[in-house]
Amino acid sequence: MIAPKRLATLIALACSSPLAFAQATDTQDKNEDSLEKITVVGTAQSRYVVGESSSLTGFELDFLSLPRVVNIIPEQLILDQKITDLSEALRNTPGVSLGDGFGGTNDDFLIRGFRRNAVYRDGFRRATNFKTNLSNVAYTQIIRGPASITYGQVEPGGLVDIVTKKPLNEQRLSGEARIGSFNDKFALVDWSQLIGDNAAIRLVGSMQDAESFRDFTDVDRNTLSISGNINLTPATQLNLSYEYRDEARPLDRGTITVPTPNGREVVNNLLDISHSTRFGESFEIFESNFNFFDATIAHNINDDWTLKVSTAYEQSSADDLQARPLAVGVFDADGPITDDGFVIFQNPADIAGILGASLVAEFDDPSDRVFLFRRTDGNQNADVDVAYVNAKVSGNMDIASVTHNIAIGANFRDFTREDNFVLTANTNGVPTSLGGDGPLFNVSNPIYGNLPTSLTPSDFPRRGTKLQEYGVFINDYVELTDSFSVLLGGRFDSVTQEVQSDGVTLLDLDSATAFSPQIAANYKLNNTTSLFLSYSEAFEPNINQANTEVSQTEPFDPEDSQQIEAGVKAEFFNGRLQTSVSVYDIDKTNVLADLDGVAVLRDGQTSQGAELSISGQPSEGMNVIAGYAYTDAEIEGSGSVAGNTPRNVAENTFNLWASYEFQHGDLEGLGIGGGYFYVGDRFGTDANSFVLDSYGLVDLSMWYTLAVPRAGKNSTVRFQLAVKNLLEEEYYSASGGDLRISIGAPRTVFGSVSFTL
Repeated sequence: MIAPKRLATLIALACSSPLAFAQATDTQDKNEDSLEKITVVGTAQSRYVVGESSSLTGFELDFLSLPRVVNIIPEQLILDQKITDLSEALRNTPGVSLGDGFGGTNDDFLIRGFRRNAVYRDGFRRATNFKTNLSNVAYTQIIRGPASITYGQVEPGGLVDIVTKKPLNEQRLSGEARIGSFNDKFALVDWSQLIGDNAAIRLVGSMQDAESFRDFTDVDRNTLSISGNINLTPATQLNLSYEYRDEARPLDRGTITVPTPNGREVVNNLLDISHSTRFGESFEIFESNFNFFDATIAHNINDDWTLKVSTAYEQSSADDLQARPLAVGVFDADGPITDDGFVIFQNPADIAGILGASLVAEFDDPSDRVFLFRRTDGNQNADVDVAYVNAKVSGNMDIASVTHNIAIGANFRDFTREDNFVLTANTNGVPTSLGGDGPLFNVSNPIYGNLPTSLTPSDFPRRGTKLQEYGVFINDYVELTDSFSVLLGGRFDSVTQEVQSDGVTLLDLDSATAFSPQIAANYKLNNTTSLFLSYSEAFEPNINQANTEVSQTEPFDPEDSQQIEAGVKAEFFNGRLQTSVSVYDIDKTNVLADLDGVAVLRDGQTSQGAELSISGQPSEGMNVIAGYAYTDAEIEGSGSVAGNTPRNVAENTFNLWASYEFQHGDLEGLGIGGGYFYVGDRFGTDANSFVLDSYGLVDLSMWYTLAVPRAGKNSTVRFQLAVKNLLEEEYYSASGGDLRISIGAPRTVFGSVSFTL
């Protein structure tokens, strides 16, 4: 493992290397002085362009040939917008809204109305949802709709697969130093080096130390990624990579809602409470350590067929403690409670009645006081170990003058997690000296330090979960004519699970199996336009509970999802601008629910909608990425929330980012970009008990790229200023329920200096 101080030293040395690098190349530059030089000033347009991914089918298909929608967020867009979190990057794609992300510590989002189940990394379903390290991401792909065919168990709305940086086919050194509002400091170094004619290596390191507009908040993140490739033979390549991350960030549950005569409302809108005020404690820290190693060997069997085998190992550990809000109590101005949270009583027998009355009371007067019942709890010594193996053979063949593009693959995943869930008693407004559990928390007059700050994990059971997953799939893309093609595929999966407590097996499920087919058709109207129609399915196992009506080891049938989607794709400006319009209908069934204490399967959720995506470079120096989505999601079944809209799902979302960089003349190297990101109204709970209002954010960015010919051909330094939430919009970005409302960041400003050699 690499200690943070050593990593900081490494990054500092790397960032100081441009001078040494320039000196090493100075002699070569002098020898070339007599030759005419062409120096590229500004951002290479190729850094905005990402070819179509093969991950959904197992083989490469160009944009117009793929009968599904996949959106791409390139690395350069992340750099231009000064983004460090995946959730912020996903603003650049339609139909995505945010979840509260375990107090802002995890990646959490919804696509087409369905909450993510994982974030994928180079095709592997990452076991943890820790915030993604964007420093090592080459591009992010958002696959819309069910994608079980190659990815296994997924939610039907879609998935996010980050593609990590790999060695370049050239020598390059780049880096950045950034400082921003709220004492946000960030540094990055990215070095790629050829080693002889048959190997290359790449190292990416970053560090971030940032505070926040929220009280007692500090983020400390260090990352290091190393990748390499070796051409073992002309037909065989070995790729290796390793990523390490050490991170500490606050577990911040945000603000709360309170009951009023008009329904629940955010307490900040009722009382004079700043958005900076936390209702938690300074000890609420989520600490994580993440290691991911993978190795891939790719072999060209012949000109038509390729074999690819990948293996990976993920290991992580984490600890968290939080001051969990459990319930809200509303008291009149002269109610039986002190401002510091102690219940006033004459007889201890009165306490239950006093608290019971407060829990159902409504905030109906500006003088009312609001208190929280809280406790300390968290996951301690959480250890996750996962082994992965993916194998695939792909190629093409002609049968009766018809071309078949075929991929046959298999996947294996072995998952183990252990942790101790620790907790204290709930505060009840009674002093501990009288045998109580401490004061309630006054949200208008916070008094911190009344909750236990540490617990002994060994005093609580050690929980364990083991999963083993197997899957095989086949895809066949049949080119029936030059214009008409059909995609046929199917996948079979098997999942087993075991749950333990202190080494004692509580649940040992037999194999749960599922078959997920897909069929799609694609018709090219001409060289720039195509139509597509697809049907696809997804599954997720129903785990953690046995179907005891059958046996103690029988699993419930997996969740099953189906999507029908139709759309049109088009390219403009000689293929430099790509657009897609699609409509879809998703139905999710076999959702495990509780009915009067009995586990039953029922219909889960539907979602219908339409999406528009635009991305590309319509002219030299200009870049555009835009989208709009309409999402109509509804909870099914017969429970109290049937017919409601799932929480955090916005009916309308819109995103636009456009930038222009001067390519010639006196302003060459000057760039400006701006964006508008809109998220419509969302319900804060599945019960639709309150609404988070819509919001629109305006971002601006300006930069100037300066050529530094003495440092090497095409070497540049870039100065940039970026402003997020320019208009100081106040908003709530997501809900985790009545007592967990995420607060959006106010205006923030960033300045940076970066270089490329």
